[in-house]
Amino acid sequence: MKKSTYILIVMGFVIILGIGVLIGLNINNKLQNINTNKNNDATSNVVKNDDVEVSEVKEVDVKTPEPVVKVVEVTVPVETVEVIKEEPKVEIPNTEVKAETKVETVSVNPIYSAKDTKVITALEETYENVKNSEVTEKFSDSAKATFINIVDFLFYNGTIKDVTFNELTDNGKQKVLELAHKIDEKIENKVPNYKDKISSTASKAFKSASELIKKGSANLNDFLKEKLSTENYNAIINSKEDIIYYSKNAVSFIKEHGSKLISSAKEKLSAWYSKYKNS
Repeated sequence: MKKSTYILIVMGFVIILGIGVLIGLNINNKLQNINTNKNNDATSNVVKNDDVEVSEVKEVDVKTPEPVVKVVEVTVPVETVEVIKEEPKVEIPNTEVKAETKVETVSVNPIYSAKDTKVITALEETYENVKNSEVTEKFSDSAKATFINIVDFLFYNGTIKDVTFNELTDNGKQKVLELAHKIDEKIENKVPNYKDKISSTASKAFKSASELIKKGSANLNDFLKEKLSTENYNAIINSKEDIIYYSKNAVSFIKEHGSKLISSAKEKLSAWYSKYKNS
């Protein structure tokens, strides 16, 4: 290739390159102008107020002010708070508490009459004699005679120390029945079923008398309202021979006893009982 041709080619290439550079610069300037216009449009503000139009916008260098921080000291009133300390709650089981009422029994000594005292003393001595005696054949006979005397005194108007049962006060009668029951029980402990041996015909009547004495020892009214039945009264009257045997052949533990069962005839005693029952 000739040197002149080569130079021409190089120059052509340089020219083309220069043209390209110029075109690029021109395009770049246009782009910058467009961006500048846009920024100006953004910063320029056309304000219309009634008939006034502001179109001239000056470019102002606006510096962003630094934020001013003011420290304001605020005093907050503090309320006084009362702190209440709660005691822990203790659950008490639901238990019903019953108040105990103590009743003190004041014992009042009963008042006895002179006749009461005479009979009570005699029966207290009788009980001590029965309790302290040895169980022999003689004791068995005397025990039977003693119970016959008690039945005679309580049911047939017999006497002890010249006093009848009806002459006693209610207090005296109650005490006498208590002692009579104690004597009967003590004899029964030493000689079991001793009443059956007094009389075969009157054993039931004597047992009935024993039950009435026991009731009366707990409550006088139970004794006074019931008494012996007619059958039992007559059964004891009809066994008078057996009663006389023990009364004559045995020494009763009751001293100074007057028996209506022994001293009265059957007819007289039956008439007395009829009158006594209907009174």
